[in-house]
Amino acid sequence: MDIDYKNIFSLTEKSLIKQHSGHSKIPFADMFSKYHNLKFCKLDDDDYFQIIKEVIFYSGFKANIVKNKLEIINKNLPDYKSVSLFDDKNLEAILAEKKMFKNKKKISATISNAIKIKSIIKQYGSFQSYIDSFNPTVSFENLLLLKEELQYRFDYLGGVTVYHFLMNIGLNVIKPDRVLVRIFKRLGLIENEKQFFKTIFQARKFATATGYSIRYIDIIFVTYGQQGESAICLEENPHCDLCYLTRHCNYFQKYQAEKKLILPN
Repeated sequence: MDIDYKNIFSLTEKSLIKQHSGHSKIPFADMFSKYHNLKFCKLDDDDYFQIIKEVIFYSGFKANIVKNKLEIINKNLPDYKSVSLFDDKNLEAILAEKKMFKNKKKISATISNAIKIKSIIKQYGSFQSYIDSFNPTVSFENLLLLKEELQYRFDYLGGVTVYHFLMNIGLNVIKPDRVLVRIFKRLGLIENEKQFFKTIFQARKFATATGYSIRYIDIIFVTYGQQGESAICLEENPHCDLCYLTRHCNYFQKYQAEKKLILPN
């Protein structure tokens, strides 16, 4: 079966724009256009530390919870050089901070990863040189080798979280989280929500068909399906009456058609 990735994504955007405009005073384009053309580019060592740190804290938590704590997280875990020198006393002091994110495992992982980043920089000259040594943009195989290396070497970069890091540094993979796999399964793009590789391949096809960065593909689908004002494809009680994708959606055909909802034009 031929899949019109460009049209499906266009309908997703159209649904989201309509829902967003009814809830936010900030124009849709102003919020999301900056992600259109994100590409893999050179970053400095602390940029990489910052991305790894944020990925760790976002893992398993609602984005807004972590976003509201980023200032205090960054205050206590400012840069890889400082954090790499932290010991148990520093860890306890951070946990004692009144407004700090109280997750000992994530804080410990960040300290451990700062030490590892420092070691890598000593060996390669920079963290960028370490990433480049895998030639991750040359082939998908190289990208997977980098993914496996990062997952093995760094704390808290697990089977899904590691893709979040790779996506955030501009590489052509997507984080196959529960929101994304749920939507892709409903659209018949995957058969099972544990098909992480197939989810990534399908997301790459959306990026190819639209010309957008995979980060933009991610943020549109996640905003479309994650709890929030603009969300449409929720896990429970999705707003199918606001969605332009119902003709492509197995969930709608199976569970919602009997309600005889009026479809958006």
